[in-house]
Amino acid sequence: MRKTTIPTEKDWGDYQSDPDAKYAHDLFAGHTNEEVQPHFRANPIERTSELLLMPEIPFRYYIIGFRDAVMAGAFEHLEAANAASCFLRLILEKLEKEPQHITPVMPQLMEAIDHIAKNQSLFEADQGIYGNFLEMSARIHASIRPTIKDRTSS
Repeated sequence: MRKTTIPTEKDWGDYQSDPDAKYAHDLFAGHTNEEVQPHFRANPIERTSELLLMPEIPFRYYIIGFRDAVMAGAFEHLEAANAASCFLRLILEKLEKEPQHITPVMPQLMEAIDHIAKNQSLFEADQGIYGNFLEMSARIHASIRPTIKDRTSS
């Protein structure tokens, strides 16, 4: 079951024991995805770092907000490239290190992943700097296939 409401304090767990997790909590907790859009647009690199530190439920909720920010655009110069690259790399990292955090929301992310991958130039993301988005997308697709196969064979 996907949580589509703002994460509760309980969902955030023991964030106070880690200064970085506390900062992520202070910035995001209690806010809707619409309310955090300006944060994603202002500094997608830092917001990606905070998403990495979030517990499962807040991460699943706010990754959707990050997706929405990337797809909406309206970034300052070069921030669109940073946002698109960070979004894809965040997904890859979560699939590799904490798949349980991201697998339940992958169906909600796939359209954005494919759009970013097919439109790297739209994000003005030079491959020499940001890598090849189509290759990143292919790695994401390859990472989720076993998970999907496992679910269908159960």
